Amino acid sequence: MAQMKYFYELTISSSPHAHTPITTQTIMRDVLIALAPALLGSIYFFGFRALTVTLVSVCACVFFEWAYCKLTHKHCKIYDLSACVTGLLLAMSLPVTAPYWAPVLGGLFAIVIVKQFYGGLGRNFLNPALAGRTLLCTFPGLMTSWVDAFQRPGLIQGLDAASSATPMAVLHTGAVPDLTLGQMLLGQHGGAMGGVPVLMLLLGGLYLVSRRVITPRIPLAYLGTVALLTLLFPRGDEGALAWMTAQLCCGGLVMGAVFMASDYTTTPVTPLGQTIFGVGCGVLTVLLRYFGSYPDGVGWAILTMNCCVWLMDRAAIPRRFGMGRFALVRSWGQQLKESLAAIHFVPPKLKFLARAGDGTMPGEGYLDELKGKVRQWAALGGVLLAVCLMIFGVHRATDYAAVRAETEAQEALLDQVMPQATMRTETPYYASGALSITAGYNDSGLVGYCVEVQAHGFGGLMTAVVGVNTNGEVTGVAITSHQETEGVGTDAMTQEYLDQYVGKSGTIRTAGDNSVDAASGATATSEAVTSCVNQALAIVANLDTEGSVDYVDGEV
Repeated sequence: MAQMKYFYELTISSSPHAHTPITTQTIMRDVLIALAPALLGSIYFFGFRALTVTLVSVCACVFFEWAYCKLTHKHCKIYDLSACVTGLLLAMSLPVTAPYWAPVLGGLFAIVIVKQFYGGLGRNFLNPALAGRTLLCTFPGLMTSWVDAFQRPGLIQGLDAASSATPMAVLHTGAVPDLTLGQMLLGQHGGAMGGVPVLMLLLGGLYLVSRRVITPRIPLAYLGTVALLTLLFPRGDEGALAWMTAQLCCGGLVMGAVFMASDYTTTPVTPLGQTIFGVGCGVLTVLLRYFGSYPDGVGWAILTMNCCVWLMDRAAIPRRFGMGRFALVRSWGQQLKESLAAIHFVPPKLKFLARAGDGTMPGEGYLDELKGKVRQWAALGGVLLAVCLMIFGVHRATDYAAVRAETEAQEALLDQVMPQATMRTETPYYASGALSITAGYNDSGLVGYCVEVQAHGFGGLMTAVVGVNTNGEVTGVAITSHQETEGVGTDAMTQEYLDQYVGKSGTIRTAGDNSVDAASGATATSEAVTSCVNQALAIVANLDTEGSVDYVDGEV
C-alpha cells in the first residue's frame, strides 16, 4: 500500500482570527442611509437651505477630525464615516434659519472637545452631536427662531426669517397644538430640520433594526416611558390621548430616541442597563418638558443619562454562572454589617471649667477661673451689643428712605399696569396660579384687579403683574422679575411690545385671531409673557367676588 503524504499549510498571524464584514464604516453607512429620508423631507419642507446647512455641518466635522489627527500625528479615520454621521445629526437638530457659522462652531466642539480629547471614536462619554447642539443653545436667538413648514427661507437668509411658534412651544404652555395626526407625522409644522418628519425617522429606525445596527430596546423604553407618563399626567383640555400623541410626535423625541439614545459608545452594553437608560431618558424628558424653561428636553435628558452609563452598566451586571440568586446583595449586606460593627461611639468629654489644683483654699481656684471666663464672655457680649446697636441705628436711619423708595416703585407699577387707578389695595381673594391679587380704585370706584403670576421663559422663571379691568380687558402688563438674556429676550419686555396686550380679552394666541406678534429672536420670552397675561385673564374671569367678606385692607 502506497504511503500517503499529508501536507498542512500553517498560517501564522495575529488576532483577530475570525473576521466579519460588519465594520465601523458599514454601520455608519447604514445610519446615513436611515437618515436620508428625514433629510429629504426637511429639504422638501424647508427648501434647499436645509441641504446647504447640512453640507456645511458635515464638511466642518470631517475637516476638524482630519485636522486634529494631522496635528496630533494620529492615524486619520475620516473614512469610517463617523464624522459624517455627527455632522448630519448636528445639522438635523438645528433650525433651518441657523447661520452657517453655527454648525461649524458646533462641529468643532463635537469633534475636537467631546470626541477627540477623550481618545476618539469609542471613548467619548457624551453624544458629540447632542453636545454640539447644547453648546449652540447658549445662543438664545439662534435656537428659539423657528420657521413654519413650506416657508423655505433663502440660501443667505438666517435669523431674519419670520419666526413662528412650534408645536413644542404650544405644548409648553399647557395646550395641544392645532394639528392633525397626519400633519404631526409628516412634519407639516415648524421645528428642527430633522426632528419634524417623524414618519421618515421611524422608517429609518425600522431600517436600522432590520439591519441589526441597533436593538429596539432603548427606543421602545424611551418612547414607552414618555407615552405612559404623558397619558397618566396630561395637560390641556383635549384629552389624555391627544396630549400623549402630541408629546410623542412633536419636538426631537423620535430622532433622539432612535438615532441619539442608541449610540453604541454612550449607552450601556447590558440589556438591563439599556432598559434603565431608556426609561431614565423618558422620565427626564417629561420632567424637563413639564417644568423646565426650555420647551423640549430631549437633548438634556440624553446627555444627563450619558453621564450615568457607567453606573447603569455596573448595577446591571449579569449574575455569574454558579452564583445563587441575590448573592451579590447578600455580600453587600455582609460588608455593610462589618462596617457598622467597626463603628464605636466615644462619648465626648465636656468640661466647662477646670478644677483648681492643690494648695489653695476650697473654692478659691474655681472662683479665679470663673472670673477669667466671665471677663471673656463680657468682652464678647460687649462687642455683640455694639454691633447690634450699630445695625439698629443704620436701619432706623435708612428705613424711611427704603419705605419711600418702595412706595414710589409701587406707584410706578400701578401707573404701568392700571393707569386709570389711583390706589391699589389688598383683597381676600385667592386663586390657583396667582401669587397675589390686588384691587385698583379711583374716585369712581373699582377699576379692576392686578394679578401677579409666573411663567417659564427661555432663561428661567418670569414674574409679571397684569392689570385687568371689570370688563375683562387688559389694562397693562409689567415684568417685575426675569432671567432672560439682555438684548435678546428683553426685546419682549419693552413697553412698546407690552402695549400690544392692552385692550385684549379672552385667550390671547401667538397666531391667528386675537393674537400678538412675537418679538423677533425672543419667541420663548414672548410666549411666556402671553402665558402670564392669559393666566391673569382666566383668574379674573373666574374670580368669585360674590358675598361679603370681613377683612382689613391697606393701601399698597
